[in-house]
Amino acid sequence: MKRRGTTGEWRRVLLYFGGMMGPLGTFVMLPMIPELRLTFSVTTGQIGWALWCYLVPFAGLLLVSGTIADRWGRARVLRPAVALYAVATLGCAIAPGYLWFLAARVGQGSMNAFITPLLLAMLTETASADRVGRVVGRYAAFQALGQLSAPLLGGIGADTNWRLAYVVTAAVGALIALLLPKSPSTKSESPNMSAKVPSPSDAITSLAPIPPPRLRTLMRLPTLLVATTALLAALGPVGASILVALSGRDVIGLTGSQVGVLLLGGGAAGMVTAPPWGIALDRLGGRRAATIAIATCSALVALLPVAQSTWLLACIWFVAGAAIQATVVSFQSLASIAAPDNRTGALSFTLSLRFSGHAIGSIVWLPVFAVSPTAAYLASAAVGGLAVVAVLASRLDTNGPV
Repeated sequence: MKRRGTTGEWRRVLLYFGGMMGPLGTFVMLPMIPELRLTFSVTTGQIGWALWCYLVPFAGLLLVSGTIADRWGRARVLRPAVALYAVATLGCAIAPGYLWFLAARVGQGSMNAFITPLLLAMLTETASADRVGRVVGRYAAFQALGQLSAPLLGGIGADTNWRLAYVVTAAVGALIALLLPKSPSTKSESPNMSAKVPSPSDAITSLAPIPPPRLRTLMRLPTLLVATTALLAALGPVGASILVALSGRDVIGLTGSQVGVLLLGGGAAGMVTAPPWGIALDRLGGRRAATIAIATCSALVALLPVAQSTWLLACIWFVAGAAIQATVVSFQSLASIAAPDNRTGALSFTLSLRFSGHAIGSIVWLPVFAVSPTAAYLASAAVGGLAVVAVLASRLDTNGPV
């Protein structure tokens, strides 16, 4: 029994570490935008398509990836998805031209759609309703670690060789793929067999709930509104890191490494904040916590235009990073209980709309920023107000509908 529990804990830790992959793939390029522009002879607006090509297939496949994984078997899907993600990341490193680079980004985003929701669903399904926030908070801390590491790695790559940043990211993905448990092979673990109620250690590799999950279970108003909250938050203040990166490079004139350290501050604040915010969320309730987090995040992003010095930009972004991670913990916690009969599907659907928001923002705010950085920041913050309206309208809380 002790050995079995130890195995379960080890697998759980691996799932937490797997949460780093998405932020690494998304944010590692932010400090390297000038270098990518120079290498591929493209404009700032065209660089936005590198984010688009990652986020659109990611968001699109998230609509179905959770439900597919629950049918085929989560462990059966997760390990090869991480391995292929590493291959696609290596493709970014060796891309001879911009179209090749964009194609590799499509591969990254597609594989990540089968990674992020599976990890979170495997972790939250073992938690009681009054501890969901804690589990999501810990997972968000590891996501913040990835978000923290990405700009630092990207900044070092910008000042040396940007391709090396993708080589390192690919190596991390390959290592995680090797350490994850292999797909189940015993008959009792087949998705076609009747499932028993899993213990916490068994739940990590459980394959399919009964009855089989269906996409129509996601078409309920609370689930749709929580997913809309994620969309608006990501389109607005949660996606402000790309604007901060551009402020550092093009407005203040920082180097890639300096911007990496600046962005690292926000990631570090988010990493420290996420676990205690998960505990606070369990006490406050998901809707109230989400409202506080989004409103705070929006207000801080609205302050960013006044930051014309490195230190002021770094200080505001540090606090904003904590609020951003609190926002992510809040809507992911609500999504994890929005559809108990299709938990992974609800999470993947919500994450789909979140990263759709990031994708839209990458091509909307960059051209606006080129004309007026202030307008880009204020418009982004204003969208956060709409996210508050959506989460309040959901009438969903971590203890169920109210």
